[in-house]
Amino acid sequence: MVRINKKYDSLLSPVIIVFCILLICVTAYEIPDAEVIVFSPKGFQVSIPDEEGINLFAFHGKINEKFVAREAGKFAKDIVKPKKGRWIYKDKNIKLKVGDIIYYWTYVIYDDNGNKLGYARDNQKFVVQELLPKDGVPTSSTSTSKTTSGEGQCVLSATQVDGRNACQNELIFEENFDSWRPDLWTVEHRFAGAPDYEFVVYNYNPVYAKVESGVLSILPVPVEIVFFQYSQHGKEFVTLPHGLDLGDKCTGAHGTTECFQKPTAWLILPPVLSGRMNSKKSFSFTYGTVQIRAKLPMGDWIYPQLFLNSKSEEYGRHYDSGQINIAFASGNRNSNSDLSAGCILGGSVTARNYGTRRLRKEPGWRNEFHVYEMKWTPDGISVSVDGENYGNIYPPQGGFAQDANTIGIASETAERWRSGSKMAPFDKEMYLVIGVGVGGLCFPDSDTKPWKNNDPKNQRNFYKAMDQWYSTWGNDSALIVDYIKIFAV
Repeated sequence: MVRINKKYDSLLSPVIIVFCILLICVTAYEIPDAEVIVFSPKGFQVSIPDEEGINLFAFHGKINEKFVAREAGKFAKDIVKPKKGRWIYKDKNIKLKVGDIIYYWTYVIYDDNGNKLGYARDNQKFVVQELLPKDGVPTSSTSTSKTTSGEGQCVLSATQVDGRNACQNELIFEENFDSWRPDLWTVEHRFAGAPDYEFVVYNYNPVYAKVESGVLSILPVPVEIVFFQYSQHGKEFVTLPHGLDLGDKCTGAHGTTECFQKPTAWLILPPVLSGRMNSKKSFSFTYGTVQIRAKLPMGDWIYPQLFLNSKSEEYGRHYDSGQINIAFASGNRNSNSDLSAGCILGGSVTARNYGTRRLRKEPGWRNEFHVYEMKWTPDGISVSVDGENYGNIYPPQGGFAQDANTIGIASETAERWRSGSKMAPFDKEMYLVIGVGVGGLCFPDSDTKPWKNNDPKNQRNFYKAMDQWYSTWGNDSALIVDYIKIFAV
């Protein structure tokens, strides 16, 4: 708490101001936590409980815009009287939606034994998770309130983090990208490979991956643009005779094509550079609700990588241990209207589609920020966007292994799944992966796609069609992530 704001100085005598400065380090008073409620179809209110000694409550707020300093903000008002036991600021006109952020600070004039002192609480924010009608019944099932059975008591959930069960609805992970967090994220330095074999080299470079202005931005770039020094146009990069060795910084398996590749005959080096990072070393969990506010990339054959991977791969490598997709939409103009998410059980078209749910929206998902949400429980997986549920995935009575023949899963993989719960392979710790992929096996074959998935020359054929796909790329080809939050179920 800091004594502030010239706006309120006229209420205090010079003697009180000096006295306040002397006592501010020892005073016990703190402004109570604010309760924020957003209404449907419009309006919101911010309030604190009434306490003996409060003479004035002030609210200052902005929508989706951070405060540069302690300024008035778009919403600013002094409340001079409490109502029904609370000091309440209310706006009846603003229309908010799930995913909007209210940045705010509060101020209180507090009477401390006859001395009216000013206190501020800075740098607060509220992410809209639900809209409440006048009767107080939520219009969305999402809630961020901690569930308790009494004052200060925790109701344990199925969510596990670091070997412990978290409280229901507890916030177990938060990343707002205010700065780069090397303690949290491992940047991938490797050639793409199994299971999707994207046409990409993953690396971290401010040209195409950065944290700036409160967001993460990952922009795929053709190697010809970055490595122009190899020739006038950089076109010799993909056929470098000595290949490319990522060296000690490679995060892939050393001694494999994840760390070193050399062009031979029809095989060329990946024609695209991109960024990807994961939380495998710092954070993993079992069961929870993941929320990601992001703007998806546009451009042919570009796609976002917003998913969970298995930490231990106990059931086998890659898709044998499952992958949970939080949001996927192709950057191609003719298919960007289709959003998908859910669980992937294998690399075949059937195994990719079995646990995937879809939502169609015009004109598409690449022009605006949306809040993508995935809820993972011991009973199933549900996916939603901006508070709208568009799909649920529940395992059959005998678990996903029961449908192994239908999905096209190998019998030995299905047998490993049977050793787990009915949710296997989705009953083990998983970690976050955030990145941008290009090409590879994520796109089914079609007449408009310049490569075939089972063709060993697929990467070369993609590269040869660069004049077609690169003309659709631009600054909007970046994946932009505003925040990531994970709650216990």
